[in-house]
Amino acid sequence: MTVRSGRLPTVHVLLASYRGERYIGEQLASIAAQSHTAWNLLISDDGSNDTTLEICQAFAASQPQHRVRVIAGPKRRSTANFFHLINTIDGFEEDDLFAFCDQDDVWLPEKLARAVAVLQDAPLRDGQAALYGARTRLVDHTLQPIGISRLPARPLGFGNALLQNIASGNTMVFNAALLRLLRRIDPAHAVLHDWTAYQAVTGCGGWMHFDPEPCLLYRQHDHNLIGSQGRSRDQVQRVRMLLRGQYRVWGDLTEAAMNDIRDHLTPEATRLLRNFQHMRHLPHFAARLRAGAGSGLWRQTRAGRASFWLGLALNRM
Repeated sequence: MTVRSGRLPTVHVLLASYRGERYIGEQLASIAAQSHTAWNLLISDDGSNDTTLEICQAFAASQPQHRVRVIAGPKRRSTANFFHLINTIDGFEEDDLFAFCDQDDVWLPEKLARAVAVLQDAPLRDGQAALYGARTRLVDHTLQPIGISRLPARPLGFGNALLQNIASGNTMVFNAALLRLLRRIDPAHAVLHDWTAYQAVTGCGGWMHFDPEPCLLYRQHDHNLIGSQGRSRDQVQRVRMLLRGQYRVWGDLTEAAMNDIRDHLTPEATRLLRNFQHMRHLPHFAARLRAGAGSGLWRQTRAGRASFWLGLALNRM
């Protein structure tokens, strides 16, 4: 592994918490057990009224060799909380890395080491954004295995990122260049922190790697905001959201977020964003379908492509 500055980078773990007492202790323990030991932890708590804060503070006291801080979150739900972390983190070196962290997972011991190795060896230009994502092992609330997340079936890219996210935020590790891009985006314009990261890195000429090896145990339980895309009940939930117009709201937010970083988009990404905007705002469904066919945008699965065309036909994109 190439170490550019003569040292392994510190990974700044960004954990958004809210009423997480049931599982957060296991997540914190798995962070402490990482084979890559150069990490700090910033926890943004969104107003928990259970024992979450006490658990986090006890963990901080047990880790004197690491910088562990707990700060107050914005109390505007998960995405705003993650952007609060993005905009708050400080005291880092240019070659340090950043990792999103959910409160209810369990990281495998090599999670950070694998991501660091990939990103350290990435063929990056100076100032180029980079993002690592990976598969997950799906488990129930007791950590019993129930499956594995899907591999992307088609290429990664901005034309895909405008329509869907393919990497769970809990797997993502990224560099300072991507952090700076995310700081340019108004948190109110982000659909989800991880989806916006995928859009920013692919739209702004960044580099992305999707690891086929799972990096964590991803709990699937009733309190997941959105679970694994392979679960049948989540596919049904997504169809319901499309029919209610939620995807159209997400499309409006995506346009706003990408406008925030428009000056950093590549010419090809600018063209795809223009196609996305044009397609969504045509008044007649036949015109929308023709524009969609020539848009250069894609989704990963057959079901996803079907929902894309249904959404266009119903003007719900």
